[in-house]
Amino acid sequence: MNLNEINEAVAKIEATKNDDEVAHGMEDDLREAFIRHVAETAGGDLAEMARAVLKTNEIDFCRWCA
Repeated sequence: MNLNEINEAVAKIEATKNDDEVAHGMEDDLREAFIRHVAETAGGDLAEMARAVLKTNEIDFCRWCA
């Protein structure tokens, strides 16, 4: 993941902003991808913190949007 890819994703979210649910899902996807990228490429405490945040994916509860 690089800054250009992030900027492209943000532009796609901006272009989809009239569909709240789709834009929200895309935003969640971008955040997940970025946290995963940090977890895999950063060093030290930052990578450890990102891996800790990703553990919420393992918590069993219903995820939904109205």
